[in-house]
Amino acid sequence: MPRGSHPRSAAFLKWFTLKRQTAQPLEAELYRVAGPRHTTAQDIVSGIGAFLSGGRWNPIGEMKVVYLSQEPETATKEALEHFRYHGLPISKALPKVMVAVSVKIERVLDLKDPTLIADFPVSMPELVAEDWRALMTRNKESASQAVGWAAYAAGFQGLKVASKPDPNGVNVLVFPETLTRTCRLEVMNADDLDKLGRPS
Repeated sequence: MPRGSHPRSAAFLKWFTLKRQTAQPLEAELYRVAGPRHTTAQDIVSGIGAFLSGGRWNPIGEMKVVYLSQEPETATKEALEHFRYHGLPISKALPKVMVAVSVKIERVLDLKDPTLIADFPVSMPELVAEDWRALMTRNKESASQAVGWAAYAAGFQGLKVASKPDPNGVNVLVFPETLTRTCRLEVMNADDLDKLGRPS
């Protein structure tokens, strides 16, 4: 998809550019549930899966994004959402690996803050409800993908966003390509992760 393919791309980029001074640091332990193709500690925090396949908040091939959740329950629901969307048995989604990720980043914008997003060009419920998968199959960029790209292009290192499958959940998107040396994005207990599938 060519950049700017969404009609609101320019408006989103302008909004994020104006919000640069409202960025906040974030230091937290977050969660991710990963499939067997990307279960090394390096892969999990690389964002390569989202780069190759696209996601709710990123167009295919535009940028790397690590999708994380504040709670393990939210991460689990997010990992199963693709299968539920397509009506596939949950057994087809397994096996999965849950990890905790230590995150320290400097410039995060909280799109769940109602005061902050009062003048946002599109409502958050509209973004979360959007069928971005259906748009991708028609080679169209969703509004949420354009939003994620705009935040990345404006220099943010991450976003806090609502979870679609967990209405009370919060997801954190991290853009690994924007991180500096003082940032941290590391799988915790990585040595134990490397032991999976090996005899004890």
